[in-house]
Amino acid sequence: GIIAGARYSTSTVFYTTPIMLSILLKLPLIPLIADYVWDDESLNAEYCLDNLFFNMDCFKRAIIKGLGIAIILGAFLNKAPILMNVIQKQSTAGLNKSSVYSELLVYTNCAFYGFLEQNPFTAYGENVALLLQNLVITLFIWNFNKTSLQEIVLVVLGYGIVVYGILNFLPNNSLLLQAVFPMNVYAKGSQIWSTFQEKHTGSQSIVTLTLNVVGIAVRILTTIGEVGFEMNWLASYFSSLCLNGTLFAQYWIYKDRTQKYWEEQAKQKKE
Repeated sequence: GIIAGARYSTSTVFYTTPIMLSILLKLPLIPLIADYVWDDESLNAEYCLDNLFFNMDCFKRAIIKGLGIAIILGAFLNKAPILMNVIQKQSTAGLNKSSVYSELLVYTNCAFYGFLEQNPFTAYGENVALLLQNLVITLFIWNFNKTSLQEIVLVVLGYGIVVYGILNFLPNNSLLLQAVFPMNVYAKGSQIWSTFQEKHTGSQSIVTLTLNVVGIAVRILTTIGEVGFEMNWLASYFSSLCLNGTLFAQYWIYKDRTQKYWEEQAKQKKE
């Protein structure tokens, strides 16, 4: 009886799943989502929705797209812990200004490369999210570090020139990602060196550092799945993985000293 029941239950599930998916296909947003997920000429959206669990190509594409969307959504929260630390402590200690400026260029280049190459937004969208958050961090640094008006004008003007140049004078899109490698090394390298000198991580957040390492590792896999072995992307991501891994390690190395630093800062404010 139990075995027979199990057989009946299993066959019922496999029989009703395509029917349930056919019903879902008639819902308002489902066809749009399906067309977005299975936008390849070799994959039919309606067929894949009906055979999601029975066709490996359809299932793999759904997983890759899902991970890409998850990375973008996660990216919008990536620097939130840093922003919360800065607001709570009213300080941008531990955040290297040169590193933040350089990261603006890194995220700008990556975002424009994906856009100009007409890659799927899920392949580069997190760079847009990180760019927006980095702009907010830049504003906080200007506010709490009492940055001179001259420096602010130069940074804004320089950034505007870079964007204008990308949109109007770029001879080859691949130059954007080729420039990312040295900029990323400088950005993360400046932060790594600054942390090494100060012996504390300041307002850096372990949540952000962890999300960076995990997100980049997953992004390597989704990039291979969505655009293939695009070496411009992969070289950029692998270098980022190594650099962010170093920052992650520094957090734990200087964890106790960071705690003592904030305790001393708290005592000075009370005095």
